[in-house]
Amino acid sequence: MRMALIRASWFGVLLLAAAMAQAAQGGGRVLTTSDVVAIRIPDHPDLDWTTRVEPDGTINFPYVGRIRAAGLTEDDLARTVERRLVELKIIAGP
Repeated sequence: MRMALIRASWFGVLLLAAAMAQAAQGGGRVLTTSDVVAIRIPDHPDLDWTTRVEPDGTINFPYVGRIRAAGLTEDDLARTVERRLVELKIIAGP
């Protein structure tokens, strides 16, 4: 497993991927299957979620469903989660 901290843009979705490798510069490291991802959304602790990247490369996030994670950088995944939550009006956009 690997460990890294991911921060999304304007509303601060936090993702923690369990890991041992260092995060790459500019976008974070690329996620792979079996990485553990903890999603923390400030001011919305009811949406905090920890999951593993499944063998098919996806994670399952409540209210949002399956999201492709493997192959994305940590920052890309944070933006994807953020975008989906706003699109579904689960959280407010900017």
